[in-house]
Amino acid sequence: MRTPAADGGQWPPPRFSEVVLKTARWEAMRAWYETVLDVKAFFLREPAPGPAWTGAWRIAFIRIFHAHPYTQVMGLFEIPAASGSANATGGEPGLHHMQLRHASLGHLFTRYECLREAGIQPVRAFNHGPATSFYYRDPDSNMVELSAVNFADEADYLAYFSSESYRRNVSGIEIDPADFVARHRAGVPEAELVRIPA
Repeated sequence: MRTPAADGGQWPPPRFSEVVLKTARWEAMRAWYETVLDVKAFFLREPAPGPAWTGAWRIAFIRIFHAHPYTQVMGLFEIPAASGSANATGGEPGLHHMQLRHASLGHLFTRYECLREAGIQPVRAFNHGPATSFYYRDPDSNMVELSAVNFADEADYLAYFSSESYRRNVSGIEIDPADFVARHRAGVPEAELVRIPA
Protein backbone atom coordinates (compact mmCIF):
# COMPACT_ATOMS: atom_id res chain seq x y z
CA MET A 1 0.00 0.00 0.00
CA ARG A 2 1.24 3.49 -0.85
CA THR A 3 1.26 5.69 2.23
CA PRO A 4 1.87 9.44 2.25
CA ALA A 5 4.57 10.76 4.56
CA ALA A 6 3.48 13.17 7.28
CA ASP A 7 5.46 15.96 5.59
CA GLY A 8 5.94 16.17 1.84
CA GLY A 9 4.50 12.77 0.97
CA GLN A 10 4.10 11.38 -2.51
CA TRP A 11 0.75 13.14 -3.08
CA PRO A 12 0.45 16.91 -2.91
CA PRO A 13 -1.81 17.64 0.07
CA PRO A 14 -5.29 18.97 -0.66
CA ARG A 15 -6.33 22.31 0.80
CA PHE A 16 -9.45 23.10 2.77
CA SER A 17 -11.76 24.49 0.14
CA GLU A 18 -15.36 24.51 1.33
CA VAL A 19 -17.46 24.26 4.45
CA VAL A 20 -21.19 23.82 3.84
CA LEU A 21 -23.75 24.37 6.59
CA LYS A 22 -27.37 23.23 6.53
CA THR A 23 -29.89 25.66 7.93
CA ALA A 24 -33.60 26.38 8.20
CA ARG A 25 -32.77 30.11 8.61
CA TRP A 26 -31.15 30.63 5.22
CA GLU A 27 -31.76 34.38 4.85
CA ALA A 28 -30.50 35.21 8.35
CA MET A 29 -27.47 32.94 7.94
CA ARG A 30 -26.64 34.38 4.52
CA ALA A 31 -26.88 37.96 5.83
CA TRP A 32 -24.78 37.08 8.88
CA TYR A 33 -21.97 35.41 6.92
CA GLU A 34 -21.93 38.10 4.22
CA THR A 35 -21.60 40.70 6.96
CA VAL A 36 -19.00 38.85 9.02
CA LEU A 37 -16.89 37.90 5.99
CA ASP A 38 -17.57 41.21 4.18
CA VAL A 39 -18.14 39.28 0.95
CA LYS A 40 -21.32 38.91 -1.08
CA ALA A 41 -22.38 35.47 -2.29
CA PHE A 42 -21.11 34.81 -5.81
CA PHE A 43 -23.71 32.12 -6.49
CA LEU A 44 -27.33 32.02 -5.35
CA ARG A 45 -30.00 29.51 -6.22
CA GLU A 46 -33.44 30.31 -4.93
CA PRO A 47 -35.94 28.13 -6.85
CA ALA A 48 -37.94 25.11 -5.72
CA PRO A 49 -36.36 22.15 -3.91
CA GLY A 50 -32.98 20.98 -5.14
CA PRO A 51 -31.62 17.56 -5.98
CA ALA A 52 -32.66 14.70 -3.75
CA TRP A 53 -29.08 13.94 -2.76
CA THR A 54 -28.72 17.28 -0.91
CA GLY A 55 -32.34 17.96 -0.04
CA ALA A 56 -31.38 21.64 -0.30
CA TRP A 57 -33.87 24.31 -1.40
CA ARG A 58 -31.93 27.57 -1.56
CA ILE A 59 -28.15 27.58 -1.90
CA ALA A 60 -25.56 30.33 -1.35
CA PHE A 61 -21.84 30.09 -2.07
CA ILE A 62 -19.69 32.87 -0.58
CA ARG A 63 -16.20 32.86 -2.06
CA ILE A 64 -13.73 34.01 0.57
CA PHE A 65 -10.44 33.39 -1.22
CA HIS A 66 -9.33 32.11 -4.60
CA ALA A 67 -6.03 31.22 -6.23
CA HIS A 68 -6.99 28.85 -9.04
CA PRO A 69 -7.34 25.88 -8.78
CA TYR A 70 -7.81 26.45 -5.05
CA THR A 71 -10.67 28.35 -3.48
CA GLN A 72 -12.23 28.85 -0.06
CA VAL A 73 -16.02 28.88 0.03
CA MET A 74 -18.65 29.14 2.75
CA GLY A 75 -21.77 27.34 1.54
CA LEU A 76 -25.28 27.52 2.96
CA PHE A 77 -27.91 24.92 2.09
CA GLU A 78 -31.46 25.69 3.12
CA ILE A 79 -32.94 22.51 4.56
CA PRO A 80 -36.23 23.43 6.24
CA ALA A 81 -36.17 20.36 8.47
CA ALA A 82 -32.85 21.52 9.99
CA SER A 83 -34.70 23.66 12.53
CA GLY A 84 -32.97 22.43 15.63
CA SER A 85 -35.08 19.35 16.30
CA ALA A 86 -33.05 16.16 16.31
CA ASN A 87 -36.25 14.30 15.40
CA ALA A 88 -36.88 16.33 12.23
CA THR A 89 -35.98 14.84 8.88
CA GLY A 90 -32.56 16.22 8.01
CA GLY A 91 -31.50 16.48 11.65
CA GLU A 92 -30.15 19.48 13.47
CA PRO A 93 -28.61 22.52 11.80
CA GLY A 94 -24.85 22.32 11.42
CA LEU A 95 -22.27 20.77 9.16
CA HIS A 96 -23.54 19.41 5.85
CA HIS A 97 -20.09 18.53 4.48
CA MET A 98 -16.54 19.79 4.15
CA GLN A 99 -14.50 19.90 0.96
CA LEU A 100 -10.79 19.41 0.37
CA ARG A 101 -9.55 20.64 -3.04
CA HIS A 102 -6.78 18.98 -5.02
CA ALA A 103 -4.50 20.78 -7.46
CA SER A 104 -5.70 18.68 -10.42
CA LEU A 105 -7.88 15.77 -11.45
CA GLY A 106 -4.73 13.66 -11.68
CA HIS A 107 -3.96 14.31 -8.02
CA LEU A 108 -7.55 13.53 -7.02
CA PHE A 109 -7.47 10.27 -8.96
CA THR A 110 -4.13 9.22 -7.43
CA ARG A 111 -5.51 9.84 -3.96
CA TYR A 112 -8.63 7.83 -4.83
CA GLU A 113 -6.45 4.89 -5.90
CA CYS A 114 -4.30 5.08 -2.77
CA LEU A 115 -7.33 5.31 -0.49
CA ARG A 116 -8.95 2.38 -2.30
CA GLU A 117 -5.83 0.31 -1.58
CA ALA A 118 -6.23 1.27 2.09
CA GLY A 119 -9.84 0.04 2.03
CA ILE A 120 -11.38 3.54 1.99
CA GLN A 121 -14.00 3.94 -0.74
CA PRO A 122 -16.20 6.89 -1.70
CA VAL A 123 -19.89 6.55 -0.89
CA ARG A 124 -20.83 8.70 -3.91
CA ALA A 125 -19.11 10.53 -6.74
CA PHE A 126 -20.27 13.39 -8.98
CA ASN A 127 -19.15 15.37 -11.96
CA HIS A 128 -20.68 18.65 -10.80
CA GLY A 129 -19.70 20.56 -13.94
CA PRO A 130 -17.21 23.03 -12.43
CA ALA A 131 -15.50 20.24 -10.47
CA THR A 132 -15.41 16.50 -9.92
CA SER A 133 -15.92 15.20 -6.37
CA PHE A 134 -15.63 11.93 -4.50
CA TYR A 135 -17.59 11.83 -1.22
CA TYR A 136 -16.40 9.82 1.78
CA ARG A 137 -17.77 9.22 5.29
CA ASP A 138 -15.34 9.54 8.17
CA PRO A 139 -15.63 7.20 11.18
CA ASP A 140 -18.15 9.60 12.79
CA SER A 141 -20.16 9.69 9.53
CA ASN A 142 -19.18 13.27 8.63
CA MET A 143 -19.25 13.78 4.87
CA VAL A 144 -15.85 14.67 3.40
CA GLU A 145 -15.71 15.78 -0.25
CA LEU A 146 -12.40 15.32 -2.08
CA SER A 147 -12.54 17.46 -5.20
CA ALA A 148 -10.66 18.93 -8.17
CA VAL A 149 -11.70 21.58 -10.67
CA ASN A 150 -12.66 20.50 -14.19
CA PHE A 151 -11.17 23.57 -15.90
CA ALA A 152 -7.52 24.55 -16.21
CA ASP A 153 -8.55 28.18 -16.75
CA GLU A 154 -10.18 30.08 -13.89
CA ALA A 155 -12.37 32.16 -16.24
CA ASP A 156 -13.90 28.96 -17.66
CA TYR A 157 -14.38 27.58 -14.15
CA LEU A 158 -16.22 30.70 -12.96
CA ALA A 159 -18.24 30.99 -16.17
CA TYR A 160 -19.76 27.56 -15.55
CA PHE A 161 -21.42 28.86 -12.38
CA SER A 162 -23.35 31.36 -14.52
CA SER A 163 -24.41 28.79 -17.10
CA GLU A 164 -28.01 27.69 -17.47
CA SER A 165 -26.80 24.11 -17.22
CA TYR A 166 -25.45 24.72 -13.70
CA ARG A 167 -28.47 26.72 -12.54
CA ARG A 168 -30.74 23.91 -13.73
CA ASN A 169 -28.65 21.15 -12.18
CA VAL A 170 -26.22 22.13 -9.41
CA SER A 171 -25.41 18.50 -8.63
CA GLY A 172 -24.32 17.55 -12.14
CA ILE A 173 -24.22 13.82 -12.85
CA GLU A 174 -23.43 10.90 -10.60
CA ILE A 175 -20.42 8.92 -11.81
CA ASP A 176 -18.80 5.58 -11.10
CA PRO A 177 -15.40 6.59 -9.67
CA ALA A 178 -13.61 3.39 -10.74
CA ASP A 179 -14.86 3.78 -14.34
CA PHE A 180 -14.17 7.53 -14.37
CA VAL A 181 -10.57 7.07 -13.19
CA ALA A 182 -10.01 4.10 -15.52
CA ARG A 183 -11.14 6.17 -18.51
CA HIS A 184 -8.70 8.90 -17.49
CA ARG A 185 -5.87 6.39 -17.12
CA ALA A 186 -6.75 4.97 -20.57
CA GLY A 187 -6.05 8.37 -22.12
CA VAL A 188 -9.48 9.98 -22.44
CA PRO A 189 -8.76 13.73 -22.59
CA GLU A 190 -9.90 15.59 -19.46
CA ALA A 191 -12.09 17.99 -21.47
CA GLU A 192 -13.99 15.01 -22.87
CA LEU A 193 -14.03 13.13 -19.56
CA VAL A 194 -15.68 15.95 -17.60
CA ARG A 195 -18.14 17.13 -20.27
CA ILE A 196 -21.74 16.90 -19.04
CA PRO A 197 -24.16 15.99 -21.84
CA ALA A 198 -26.63 18.78 -22.61
